Amino acid sequence: MPETEVNQQMLMLEEALGRIERQEFFVEAYRRIGAGLREYVFYAADRDRFLAEFNEHVAAHPRYPIEIKFYEDKAWSDLQGLINDFSAA
Repeated sequence: MPETEVNQQMLMLEEALGRIERQEFFVEAYRRIGAGLREYVFYAADRDRFLAEFNEHVAAHPRYPIEIKFYEDKAWSDLQGLINDFSAA
């Protein structure tokens, strides 16, 4: 478990992401937690809109040590790969 302060920051970030999430625009596919990291995978219909809303929701927060990567996955193949991994287990 992370230290209390770090955990609180993670919860604040999760809350901000939850306020952005809307089925027609931005939806969480899955998250991975472990080895001191949290990875969130979302599908967003509009990258610029996501960034604008994300920045608006975290503007008053302390700066997060995060990295945001974007790539196109119209077939949702990343999520399907995860599902296949669990199905094979």
